[in-house]
Amino acid sequence: MQINQLGSRSFALTFEDDMSIFLILGDKYSLICDTHLGPESMEEVKAYLTALGRNKEIILFNSHTDWDHVWGNCAFPDAKIIAHTTARTRLQEIGEYELKEHKEFHKGVISLKLPNLTFTDKLSLEEENIHFIYAPGHTVDSSICFDERDSCLFVGDLVEKPIPYLDYFDLETYIRTLEFIKSFPAKTLLSSHSYLVDKALIEDNIAYIEGVLHDKPVELELDEYYGKVHQYNLNKRLLFQKGLK
Repeated sequence: MQINQLGSRSFALTFEDDMSIFLILGDKYSLICDTHLGPESMEEVKAYLTALGRNKEIILFNSHTDWDHVWGNCAFPDAKIIAHTTARTRLQEIGEYELKEHKEFHKGVISLKLPNLTFTDKLSLEEENIHFIYAPGHTVDSSICFDERDSCLFVGDLVEKPIPYLDYFDLETYIRTLEFIKSFPAKTLLSSHSYLVDKALIEDNIAYIEGVLHDKPVELELDEYYGKVHQYNLNKRLLFQKGLK
């Protein structure tokens, strides 16, 4: 696990698969944003907190409930887990399936642990100057976390290089979410899979989503992997369109 300090109290913790989670060392709490692939990953985070001499209460935040963001929840059996209200329902619906479908990625023995402190539009830890904001787009349950003191914004999978996954039918809403993020007063933006991102990449993501939305050819040079992601997005779009008829 690679540790990079982003501000006075905020850190990006990046695992061997280049996926990053967000850590805030607050006055009262240690906040862990997303929990990677299981309890083995979270043991590394616990060891880091122990090395720092931290004994503050740990709170978790799930940016959304895709499997690679929530499997480590179970490493903290008594923790508050903050997420959007739809995240709890979504994990109940898809959690067991994804646990079996992606078993080769398990990091330790995993039991699903659902969010237990949910919100609709926004939730704030006022004394910590930390804010959680609903931001649907990548998925219906996507949310972001803003560390106001360090001006760091964790965007989960909403912004990705070169293109995002489109797992939500409402692409117009996704575009509005990205416009919101682009105008957000944050100095640093951390993405789960693309590390630090900027407004130029957000604009590229918007242009890509608009292209898919309006059935336009994508004028991007994509490698084999992201070529498959693009085809996945097109297939999802067709499925959503059929489902809405």
